[in-house]
Amino acid sequence: MKRKSLLLLFVFGALFFTASWRFIPQSRSENDRVPIRLNDGWEVASLSEVGIDPGKIEQITQEVRDNERFDGIHSMLIIKDGKLVHEAYFWGHQRNSLHVLASITKSITSTLIGIAIDKGFIKSVDESVLSLLPQYAKIIKDPKKRDITLRHLLTMSSGLEWIEWGSSYNDEHNSEFQMVDSEDWIEYVLRKPLKAKPGSQFLYNTGGVHLLSAVIKSTTGLKANQFAEKYLFEPLGIYAYQWNTDSTGNPCTGGTDGGVGLRTRDIAKFGWLFLHNGKWKGTQVISEGWIKLATQTHFKIPDRRDHYGFCWWPGSMRREGKDIDYIASFGYGGQTLYLIPEKDLIIVFTCALTSRNTYVFVPVRKTFDTIFR
Repeated sequence: MKRKSLLLLFVFGALFFTASWRFIPQSRSENDRVPIRLNDGWEVASLSEVGIDPGKIEQITQEVRDNERFDGIHSMLIIKDGKLVHEAYFWGHQRNSLHVLASITKSITSTLIGIAIDKGFIKSVDESVLSLLPQYAKIIKDPKKRDITLRHLLTMSSGLEWIEWGSSYNDEHNSEFQMVDSEDWIEYVLRKPLKAKPGSQFLYNTGGVHLLSAVIKSTTGLKANQFAEKYLFEPLGIYAYQWNTDSTGNPCTGGTDGGVGLRTRDIAKFGWLFLHNGKWKGTQVISEGWIKLATQTHFKIPDRRDHYGFCWWPGSMRREGKDIDYIASFGYGGQTLYLIPEKDLIIVFTCALTSRNTYVFVPVRKTFDTIFR
């Protein structure tokens, strides 16, 4: 297997933050703790201050900590009303641990494309992929593939033949497995046969999102990780990350082999942008227009209740007697990022990168049951 991983640590300042405890009145319940305030941009508050039952959240946290069924869960974090109100780390993981995000990386990649459009490096999502990759256009003979656009890659509708969903990632017939085993991942994806008209149907395709790694390099002159450092991570005050690369050094923008690794607090910063019109601490990181475009439904998934945007899963849940909209991103192994605009709520869970069931859906559901009374 021709896999190549590269640990990239990006440091703008000290890796270890100076911590200070907020004053906690003696009368406060032992379960109603305030997270540590760091110089990382997050305001902190107790769960009770934002109307969440601290006792129930502590029960969920303790269950994850004590039950070996949940030993694949690494961290849990809640942001409510703009404040960090709960964070917990499990099974040896700590606040400074980097957690690989798998397919949540796709949502980050989508955001990088939006920033590239905002900055004028790319005209629009309707540009032909091959027109942006002239070095590969010469070897791709099927003229119909020139109709594949960035929009199609972002919505999993390129029309390229791809076997991934429902297939083990250790199965030699799995297209991502074959991509990883190839000399040139970009060429492998582009050479796949065209089986449907681009834009006509949804087919989950990590390889298509990996093509965006080459697109970012071709259009901006920067590798995806370098572009992210300058235009996404630095404005958010993200101090460290890791990002796996393919056989030729392209960052794995589709999340292959884990994709991006971030601290849990920094994952929440990324999510914050999509609840606050693309701004962090007064800085416009991504345009409000892109936020709306990326998180709206572009495809309804056949035989499922899911919707798909630009590498996001918009949807709704029935709570409090009504449908409450959410924006979500998920990754292999149980990586979970939920954004609830109506509640100004962010929920993050990180997990081991494993095919073994981490049962993360259990504490996720219980957390929602606690918050939505």
